Amino acid sequence: MSFFPKYLASLVVGTLAVYVGAPFLRPYLPGEKPAPSDEAPTEPTWIQVDVDPDEFPEAPASAIAPDADPAGAETPAAEPSNRQTVKPSNEQPDSQDEPEVIVENVRGYTPSTERIRASGSDVTYWGVTIVDAPFYDRDGKRRDETIRGGTLIEQTGAKNSSKGEMAICRIWRNGNWAGSYLISTADLIRFDGGREEVDADDVDLLCKYYSYSAAVERRKEELTQKAAAANPHYAELKKKATAYNEHKKRAEELTAKRDSAKGAERNRIIAELTQLKNAEAREAAEVQSLTKKYEDWKKAHPSRVNPATDPICKGYLDKMAELKPKLSVFGL
Repeated sequence: MSFFPKYLASLVVGTLAVYVGAPFLRPYLPGEKPAPSDEAPTEPTWIQVDVDPDEFPEAPASAIAPDADPAGAETPAAEPSNRQTVKPSNEQPDSQDEPEVIVENVRGYTPSTERIRASGSDVTYWGVTIVDAPFYDRDGKRRDETIRGGTLIEQTGAKNSSKGEMAICRIWRNGNWAGSYLISTADLIRFDGGREEVDADDVDLLCKYYSYSAAVERRKEELTQKAAAANPHYAELKKKATAYNEHKKRAEELTAKRDSAKGAERNRIIAELTQLKNAEAREAAEVQSLTKKYEDWKKAHPSRVNPATDPICKGYLDKMAELKPKLSVFGL
C-alpha cells in the first residue's frame, strides 16, 4: 500500500478512537468526574494488599465490611431499624492478663478497749468480780447493793482497811463506767495494766465465766435458805438474831459519839448505852438457846437438797466447763 492510503487509514482510526473512546477514559483523567448513568454499577475489582494493622488505628465498626472481619469472628445479624444494640459498660479483662493482687492488713483480734472504752488513762489493773461482791464508797461506807459476779472493773489505786486490801475501782455498769468505789481484792481476779492489747472476745468470755460462777453460789444460797425455812425454829431465830445485830450496831455508834460528847448529851448517850447493853445480854442468851434448838432439829432432819444434783446449778456448771478451755490465756 502506498503512503497516502496508509495515512488516510490512520487518520480515520485515530479520529474514531478519540470520539468513541473518550467517554470511557474521562473518569480516569485528572479533575474529571464520571457522568451519571442509569445502568447498574459493575462489581469493582479489589487488589490484594498486605498491610500491617498495627500501623493504623482501628476503624469504626460501621466502616468495616463483613468480609473484613477477623477469621473465625462471628458477624452479628442485622438489627431491625426500630431497635438499638446496647454495648455493655464493663468489658471482660484479657484472659492473658495476670489477676490483680489485693493485700489487706487483717488484725488478728479486736482490742477490748474498742468494744468497751478504757475508764481513764490512770488504770493500773483491770479485772472481773468473781462473786457477788459488796462495795463501798471512798469514805468506807458500805452501799446497800452488791456488784454481780462477772462485772468488769478497772483499778486506779489501792488502800488498806479493817477488811484487808481494797482496790479503788471504776465499775462497768449499764453501759457506762461508775465510781470510784472500794472493792476487796479477794473478790476480784486482776491483771496488770489496761486492756488495749487484750482480745475483746476473751474478756467477754471471762466475764461470762464468773457470772456463771456467781450464779452457782446464789443458787446454793437459795437452796440453803429453802432447807433452813423448813426448820420450825428458823423464823424465830432469824427475828431474834436480826434484833440483836441491830442493837449491837447501835451500841457501837453510841460508843463512838460518847467519847466526843460533853455535858447533858454525854449523859443521854450513856443512859441509852446502858439500856442497850442490858437488852444485848438478854437477846444474846435467847439467840444462843434458839440456835441450839435449830441445830438439833437440823441434825435430826438432814436436808435432801443437793446442789450437785440441782438442775439449775448443773446448768451453770456445764457452761463453766465449756468455757474453761477457752480461758487458758488468763492462766485458768
